[in-house]
Amino acid sequence: MSLCINPRCPQPNHADNGTQAHCAACGSSLLLQGRYRVMRLISQQTGFGQIYEAYDQNIPKILKVLKPSYNHNQKVVDLFRREGEVLSRLNHPGVPRIEPRGYFHYFPQDSSEPCHCLIMEKIDGPDLKQWMVQQGNHPISEKQAILWLTQLTDVLHLIHRQNYFHRDIKPDNIMLRPSGQLVLVDFGAAREMTQTYLAQLGDSGITTVSSAGYTPPEQEQGQAVPQSDFYAMGRTLIYLVTARAPNDPAIYDSRTNQFNWRPYAPQISAALADLIDQLTATAAAHRPQTTQAILEALAQVRLAPDPVMPTQSAAPIPPPALPDWPVTSPNPTAPKRCRLGISIWVVVGLAGLALPLGWYGLSRRGTAPVCSLPSTARSLAVTPAGVLLGHRGEIKDLKLWHQGQLLITASDDQTIRFWDPTRKKQIRSLTQHTNVVKALALTTDQNSLISAGDDRTLRLWSLPEGEAIGVISNAHEVPINALEVRGDNKFLASADGDGTIKLWSLPLSSGQSPRLTLKADGTVNDLLFSRDDRLLVSAGKALQLWDLSTADQPAPPATLAPVTLEGSGALINYLAISHDDRTLVAGSVDGTVTLWDRVAGPQGATLRATLKTNQKTIVNSLELGPRGEDQVWIAQNVPTMVRWHLGDRQSQICPGADQISGFTTDVWRFALLPNSRQLVTIGGSPSQIRLWQMPGSDP
Repeated sequence: MSLCINPRCPQPNHADNGTQAHCAACGSSLLLQGRYRVMRLISQQTGFGQIYEAYDQNIPKILKVLKPSYNHNQKVVDLFRREGEVLSRLNHPGVPRIEPRGYFHYFPQDSSEPCHCLIMEKIDGPDLKQWMVQQGNHPISEKQAILWLTQLTDVLHLIHRQNYFHRDIKPDNIMLRPSGQLVLVDFGAAREMTQTYLAQLGDSGITTVSSAGYTPPEQEQGQAVPQSDFYAMGRTLIYLVTARAPNDPAIYDSRTNQFNWRPYAPQISAALADLIDQLTATAAAHRPQTTQAILEALAQVRLAPDPVMPTQSAAPIPPPALPDWPVTSPNPTAPKRCRLGISIWVVVGLAGLALPLGWYGLSRRGTAPVCSLPSTARSLAVTPAGVLLGHRGEIKDLKLWHQGQLLITASDDQTIRFWDPTRKKQIRSLTQHTNVVKALALTTDQNSLISAGDDRTLRLWSLPEGEAIGVISNAHEVPINALEVRGDNKFLASADGDGTIKLWSLPLSSGQSPRLTLKADGTVNDLLFSRDDRLLVSAGKALQLWDLSTADQPAPPATLAPVTLEGSGALINYLAISHDDRTLVAGSVDGTVTLWDRVAGPQGATLRATLKTNQKTIVNSLELGPRGEDQVWIAQNVPTMVRWHLGDRQSQICPGADQISGFTTDVWRFALLPNSRQLVTIGGSPSQIRLWQMPGSDP
């Protein structure tokens, strides 16, 4: 059923509109801009506009139409148009994407007065006010508060750099994607920060936008400044950590203008509470002055002692001298993909799994079985083998150096730490990063380590000494999510939250520029090079392949168009590739693992199978198992791992599986120590590295 948006239409939902190009009741066009068909009214209670769901073929969109009563109010029309102008300048997963020519006029039949329209990305998720209701109005944890405050600050960092500020931050204007990314919406009240605006502060010609409990005092007087956004963001955090609106009499005394929220958020540390109070200071001059200042303050909050951890584990273990290990030369036949150090004993490969041709133009089509965890799955259990203490924040990444002789971790506490897993001792701590360290990568010769994260810098370290040998500041405009070194050791790929991928020549040198810059379709969580070095695979919002066969040329192309694969449609967290370069594996937030095999013909490849557990889980990471064992190990957001036995494609479409229990927390990243048959995991709370003895192996 198509819906007519002519405000004077006598029957906008006429039964015949579903098959017509024009409304059967009034004759107005049902196809806006020649492409958008309106399907239903979502809301009429959102300020100046009415919100509709529209479709561009089969892709859902949000259509905002200015209410007819405001058509002759030029200030309101300007605010409505400004939302499109602001969004068109921003490209970030925390901001809705607007269509080209997203703001347009639609003229109904026999009308000279247009409908003002704005078409944009539809965010598939609730706003934070709806989310709180769905969750039973329970206060969020400190960990969730820090994550969301970081995401919002990062969005504001981009907005303020474009000389805009939002002016209407509140739970209703923050939506939650299925991936967990917050999205700031409703930019109709956004202001451009110009000298003219500064000169007019206090002038009655400036439109005042007010949301009770969230609007700062200076904005109520028509004098909003960028720091006004910080106040509203702080008040939003108070709502989330207390489950009480900022003007709730329980936390706000209107007679004395006193705000006493802390007793209602006992789960929040003093360090974070102090930052929230700074954000909500009455005077704008007493708040943090820039988004960078907030990000730095958040980094200090993460460094505060973890109240969950034992006191004796909060301080790092004194680093002993680096042991004289018998270092062996890298195996020239070792797999190029050594993301978590699973090498030699755990050589990735799916023997007999793939067909004879390359998968370099993977098909966008194809059907494949969906394999649920069988009821006959074996139940195995790991046993604890040790804990490594020292990190004071969530551990984000994990690498093994030279077959497990050295364990390297990255953390929220801004450090990279080296560990001797045999002696269960910390070796050293690298402290040059100024914010969360999110991603690590090893060069294929194992001589260097690259690190990156929320401070947007790339850092190069020598191994095993940990000496800083290079840094690229401001390598990306937003936090870096993923790193990957190409197998020939010539290039490093880095990717961030807004989908920007950069290719850097190795070794890194201070101040160098990227060799190539690519633009993926949305946020990128992981990167992977094919073993013949021709392709780069990016995964996140989309699974895309980039042909880098021309990257070695003296003048590489300015831009490349990727091939996009269609999987489950859910956000992808992690990638792996078989040793023979013939099978690509992707793990998603909907709990699915998809396998791609090659086939003959121009389409290049087909979807082989989709593996899914019976639980509602998220795939955090995965690895392909030892050569000849044809396994996929899957780590999830529950304290159980799954090991699928893939088997022969012709004889076993849906293979058997094992459930591996015994873990005390969920598993974020993992690695197998090749010589001891021990499993190393990070994830959960407190911030510990845990060692486990594998089932059926000798202690």
